[in-house]
Amino acid sequence: MNIEEKSEEETKANRENFEAFTVVNAENASELYTEQLVPIHEEYDKRNLSGEKAFRLIPRKFAAKLLKFESNSMVPEDEFTKDEKQALNAFAKKNYFKSAKVAGKTVYFGLSSEIRRYVVSVLGH
Repeated sequence: MNIEEKSEEETKANRENFEAFTVVNAENASELYTEQLVPIHEEYDKRNLSGEKAFRLIPRKFAAKLLKFESNSMVPEDEFTKDEKQALNAFAKKNYFKSAKVAGKTVYFGLSSEIRRYVVSVLGH
């Protein structure tokens, strides 16, 4: 077994150990794809000293929910779990979509076209 085969096997084994909503460092998102999890850039276009980017791994069902954030279609926070809300707040701070308080509840809307294209392409695989 050569080094490349071994590192591929280790990467595959590590992928299986990832949990939803964790933040993981990798050179690119394709290293992190699994059947259940979708990597979303946590620090878009920023790299750490080793040249890796940070990605938040989210469940595929949650990624599909993000596509509901049409320009004016407001989705209330009640439709999300605690972990999903934490991810939503982090993504809203990064301007992946917008959030606002309406009648005392946070609502999410206006998913950026760049993130929309990315999520659609990832879910298509």
